[in-house]
Amino acid sequence: MGLSCQLRRVVWVLVVIVAVLALPATAAAHGPINPAASSFLARIGHVPAGAEAKVVDGDQRMWLKVAPGETLVVLDYSQAPYLRFDSAGVQVNENSQMYYLNQVPVEVPPAGLGPRTRPHWLPASSGHSYEWHDGRLSDLSTTTLTPGASNLGQWRIALTVNGAPSALSGGLFYRPSPSIVWFWPIIVCLLCVLAALRLRRPELDTRVARWLAVGSLAGFAVAITGQQLHGRPTVTVGQAITLAVAAAFVVWAARRLILRRHGWFTFFLIAAVAIWEGGSLTAVLVDGYVLLALPPLVARIAVVTCQACGAAMLPVVFALAERPAAGRAKRRRGGPPGVNGHRPEDVTEDLEAWQPSA
Repeated sequence: MGLSCQLRRVVWVLVVIVAVLALPATAAAHGPINPAASSFLARIGHVPAGAEAKVVDGDQRMWLKVAPGETLVVLDYSQAPYLRFDSAGVQVNENSQMYYLNQVPVEVPPAGLGPRTRPHWLPASSGHSYEWHDGRLSDLSTTTLTPGASNLGQWRIALTVNGAPSALSGGLFYRPSPSIVWFWPIIVCLLCVLAALRLRRPELDTRVARWLAVGSLAGFAVAITGQQLHGRPTVTVGQAITLAVAAAFVVWAARRLILRRHGWFTFFLIAAVAIWEGGSLTAVLVDGYVLLALPPLVARIAVVTCQACGAAMLPVVFALAERPAAGRAKRRRGGPPGVNGHRPEDVTEDLEAWQPSA
């Protein structure tokens, strides 16, 4: 295999990896769409009686559920009513500054809105739970971090419960990024595969692709399970469907590997899916808190396995895809294998190319 061909494959691998890793960077108005990890984590310390609260996406949003018999009002940054939970459901106050700040895209609140402005309640939900972005959870993340500090301070969301003042409160915590060593397996695995390809042994290439495919599927299965079973705040029907589709793909791909009914395109699909999943969870390797339904160590191993095995499989896929075309070109030039003075190594490659794919 020539050096220029090797370089071309490396470039294609890097292009695919960069393209996939760039996709998860898409963000909404109030933070990542589906963050897998965060450097900051807001924890709840006090919840009023009759209410249940959860922080979503580290420190981005608050989810609150109130018993139907209670009337709870969430106050905004200026202490004006923002949300009202009662027996009829949830209403949002259009005359609250927070109402406009939480629009997508963000709108500028009209002048003069404040605690004394008469509320204009709009129905938001017929249920008794609601989720919203609340900057009070993450305000402390903008302060200067003291070296070695993990507890950044307390946050507080003012409420009234049945007309009496109350609050939802807790703390904001920080965890530094994990070691950059987590990225080394990706580079090492890719370099080892490129070295194996230089041996120009077709049976070795297929064996390497098969083992990388097994690793990719294992990492993908663990990572997608942790991602989809992580409630935000609960597991949705969409997450359950996504997990079912992913499980069906794993079963299909594993069956092809076991029965050896695979070719370069099967390996390519497995690599693409693994790189996609690993790329979408790259934050797990760069942020301190893992927001998946997995222990942090298991989550990071799964993500690294997806990225390393998926990226390393691409050069092998290119080699497997090129080999039949090279064999056909040789047969057009000199006939079937073993004639017209072909070298022994040419005969081996032609025989590999002539074998029908299962």
